[in-house]
Amino acid sequence: MKYSVVLPLVATVVGFCLGWLVKPQSEPVITQRPLATSQTPKAPAKPALEPPVQPPPGPALRPGAAGKPDAEFREKAGTARNSAKMLRFAEALGLSAAQQEDLTQLIDGSLKPASTGQAARPVGAGEVLDQFAARAAALEQGLAKLLTPEQSAAFAELRQRERDNRVETTAQRELANLSEVTDLSTAQRAKVLEALRKTGAAELAAEPAPLALILDSSVLPLGPLAPSAQSIQTLRQLADGQPPEDPSALHAKLIASQQRQTDARLTLLKDILTPAQFTQFQTSVGEQDAIRDVMSPPHW
Repeated sequence: MKYSVVLPLVATVVGFCLGWLVKPQSEPVITQRPLATSQTPKAPAKPALEPPVQPPPGPALRPGAAGKPDAEFREKAGTARNSAKMLRFAEALGLSAAQQEDLTQLIDGSLKPASTGQAARPVGAGEVLDQFAARAAALEQGLAKLLTPEQSAAFAELRQRERDNRVETTAQRELANLSEVTDLSTAQRAKVLEALRKTGAAELAAEPAPLALILDSSVLPLGPLAPSAQSIQTLRQLADGQPPEDPSALHAKLIASQQRQTDARLTLLKDILTPAQFTQFQTSVGEQDAIRDVMSPPHW
C-alpha cells in the first residue's frame, strides 16, 4: 500500500478514536448497584389528600342528636310541616288571609288547656278523653262559624278523604306485615285487604266524629298540640271500665285490651288463610306477645 493512501487511513482511524474518547455523554452514567432480587423498589409517594369539604351550615342539615340544637331542629321542622298543612288547607277551601289568621287563633284557643291557677291533679284516661272530645267539639263549632257554606261543603269532603285515607293506610300496613309472615296469593291479598278495610272503617266509625279533628293526622294545621291516633286508642283501652290505681294493674289492663284486638285479627283472617299460613301468622303473633309480656310495666 502506498504511503499516500495509508496516511489518510491512519488519520481517519486516529481521529475516530479521539472523537469517541472525548465525546460528551448525553445521559449520566449509572454507578448505583442494581437492587437485589429480594428488595422491592419503593412506590412513588402519593400526593397529600386534600381535607374533606365541609358542608355549608344551614337549616337543612340536622344538628347533633343531643341537647338544644336537636330540639331547635324539631321545632323548626314541626313549624315547616304545619305551615305546609295550612297552605294545603287554605288551597282546598279557598281561605283568605284573614280566615287563616282566625283559624290559627281558633286552634290555639281550642287546644291549649286553660290555666285554672290550681295545682295539677292526676286524672284518669276517661277524663282525658272527655277533655279531648270537648276541645274537638269546640273546634268544630268554631269552624262552622268561620267558613262559608261553600267552604263548609269542601271541608266535609276533605274530612271524608282523610278518614278514607286513614282506613286505607292502616289496611295496607297490616297487609304488608302479613305478607312478610307468609306467602299470599293474589286472591288472598284482595280478600285480606277488603276484610281489613271493613274492620278499619267500623273501628273509625266508633270514634266521635269531632275527635278526628284534633289528631295529628287531621287536615287542620294543629301544630305540636295534636295527640296521635295511637295515644287516643291507648286512652280508650285504659278508660274501659274502672281504672285501677296500681300501675302494674293498669299495664295488665292495657295488655288485655291489646290481646283482644289480636284475637279479633286472628278470627278475621282464619277463613282466608290456609291452615299452614294461619299457623305462621299465629307463630308471629305469639312472638310479639312474648316480647310484650316481658316488658316491665310503666312507672308514673
